[in-house]
Amino acid sequence: MPPVHPMNAIKDTALSPILEKFPRAEVKIRQLFQQSPSFQSLCEDYQDCLVAWHHWRQATSEDAPALCQSYAELLQELEQEVRDYLEHEYV
Repeated sequence: MPPVHPMNAIKDTALSPILEKFPRAEVKIRQLFQQSPSFQSLCEDYQDCLVAWHHWRQATSEDAPALCQSYAELLQELEQEVRDYLEHEYV
């Protein structure tokens, strides 16, 4: 098996959560990711936000519930941005 190129690993990491959330749009998501730097950034932001949400969901600090809620709301906003890309012909 050939080694995985670091950029492919980053791409797969950024795409995985979006593909899990929108499995029926895999082809379009992959096209958008290849062709649109802004969509790439959106996918990376979603991945980062998801990681933060998981962290604060498990945290026990006093601020954790509020931060978890904030990240959950941000995830919803980012998901809507993905939907906007998918509904419009950007590719």
